[in-house]
Amino acid sequence: MAEPNPIAEDLHRLKGLLKQGLEGEVAAAADLRILNLACGRCDEAETLVEVGRELTGGKRAVEMVGADIRIREIRQARERHSHLPAEFLIEDASQLSRNKALGEDFGVVFLRHQNFWHGQELWKKIFDQGIAKLRPDGKLVITSYFDVEHRLALEALQKMGLEVVSNRRNRASRALSDAPGKSVDRWVAVLRRRE
Repeated sequence: MAEPNPIAEDLHRLKGLLKQGLEGEVAAAADLRILNLACGRCDEAETLVEVGRELTGGKRAVEMVGADIRIREIRQARERHSHLPAEFLIEDASQLSRNKALGEDFGVVFLRHQNFWHGQELWKKIFDQGIAKLRPDGKLVITSYFDVEHRLALEALQKMGLEVVSNRRNRASRALSDAPGKSVDRWVAVLRRRE
C-alpha cells in the first residue's frame, strides 16, 4: 500500500477551498486566464487549471501563467507541467508592468503562501502589480501559512481598494513540523475591487 502523499492531499484540500471561494465569482467571459505570482515550482498548477475548468463548466478555454524570479524553480515548473495549458515566466513579480505582453485581462490572480510577514513593502508592490493585471471583474486569491500574516495581508489589500469576498480557515491544513504555528494553506481568501 502506497504511503499518503502530503502534497497531493494539500492540493486536494486547496482545490475544494478554491471552488468554494470562487463559485459564482468567475465571470462569463470568452476564456479564463489565471496569473500565479511568485509560483516557485508551482505544485498547484494542475489544481488551478482544474478549478478553472470546473468553474467554467469546461465550456471556456483556461490558461495559466506562472511567474517567479527564481530561474531553477521556473525550469522545474516548465518540466513538470508541460502537459498543461500553462506558461512559466522568469519575472520579478514586483515589476510586472514592464511585461506589456502579459496583458491586463486575468480573471484570477493567485498568490499561494504569500510572504507578507517578511518584506511588507515588497509584497505591497507585488499585490499592486497583481491587481493591475486583473480584469475589472477579476478576483485576487491569497493563501497564508499563519494567522497574523494573513490578517496583515488582508488589511494591506483592503487599503489598496479590494474587498473580501470569501475568507476561509482551512481546518484540515497540514502543520509544518519545522515552523510551529504555520500550516499549509491555513487561510484562503478571495478578494475583488470595491464597487
